[in-house]
Amino acid sequence: MTRRGFVPIKRCSSVTCAMRGDMRIGFDVRMIQHTGIGRYIECLLPELIRQAPDDEFVLFGDPEKLMDVASPRNVKTVKWMAPIYSITEQVLTPHNDVDVLHVPHFNIPLFSNKKMVVTIHDLIYLLFSESVALPLAKHYASFMISSALKKAGRIISVSGHTKNDLLKIFGEKYSDKIDVIHEASGDDFYEIKDKTQLADVQTRHRLSEHIILYVGSVKPHKNVSTLIEVFKLLKQWGLPHQLVICGKWDKKEDHLREKMLDKDIKYLGEVSPKDLVVLYSMADVLVHLSLYEGFGLTVLEAMHCATPVVVSDSSSLPEVVGESAFVVSPHNVGQIADTVYNVLVNHELSEGMVEAGLENVKRFSWERAAKKTLEAYRSI
Repeated sequence: MTRRGFVPIKRCSSVTCAMRGDMRIGFDVRMIQHTGIGRYIECLLPELIRQAPDDEFVLFGDPEKLMDVASPRNVKTVKWMAPIYSITEQVLTPHNDVDVLHVPHFNIPLFSNKKMVVTIHDLIYLLFSESVALPLAKHYASFMISSALKKAGRIISVSGHTKNDLLKIFGEKYSDKIDVIHEASGDDFYEIKDKTQLADVQTRHRLSEHIILYVGSVKPHKNVSTLIEVFKLLKQWGLPHQLVICGKWDKKEDHLREKMLDKDIKYLGEVSPKDLVVLYSMADVLVHLSLYEGFGLTVLEAMHCATPVVVSDSSSLPEVVGESAFVVSPHNVGQIADTVYNVLVNHELSEGMVEAGLENVKRFSWERAAKKTLEAYRSI
């Protein structure tokens, strides 16, 4: 049976497929609406489909969530609603009729004999267990990542730092099968100059004219507590700014709620992508003091919106920003405050950072990421 509008492709030998395409590529898209990994799927998948018109893509997930990506003629959707990290996703696997399966997280089908490409975004479960909801999560993650390294034909790491972490924990023997393929900020991130749009977001969220922005989940490893300390020191120095925090809240950070009662601190929760672009554009600086990031996509998004950036010297963040941002020690409140203060009061400095940031984002693109990902499919 074929669905309307779908043209089945002629099957070919594995050797021929590797040479000229015509693969049947399965992609687990169940996490397409999650933060982080969802953004990865949303940006990578359409570019893969565009670049490989002679390949067939089979998307496993909720068809109602895939309307935006499932319209091309070489795409088929298969309904698969198994919960993430569940026994169901291991027992009921609909991946039989594909040449290669891309799993964009470490929750691979353990009993499948399909050729697999697996994306590992970070090792947060192993390195910052205080950020994990359940104590067993660390053991589960360790087992699943180890299994992915053994079973997958290729592993995609979104940064060189994540690859190094994998090799340190699981062994150098996996080095040759790990490809570093960076993420990118999408074309939907750009500087908003329209005064009506800027005023609308400012009014709805009750923001001041000058804001310091943080975008990301509020979890222990994100180090928001230090950011608040830095902000309070900046206020003592007379800066007129608000601190605006956007992202999902983790109950483990409830101890911060009292500190955030300050009238100059605004927690907006998760905001729409449309509002987020405006917030990036109106911010005087983005400050990201995370202790651990697999990549740090919000940093590139801010740069794309012509916003200066200050980041911690931890994990992959220096790799992502290159020479285009200030890099600071994540616990040195005085140093961070000095750096942010200089960015805010020295307009020549901030303008130079904007130019450097816009140049830096050119190093990353979803087009290149998709090209390298397709090469990974064909290599196995």
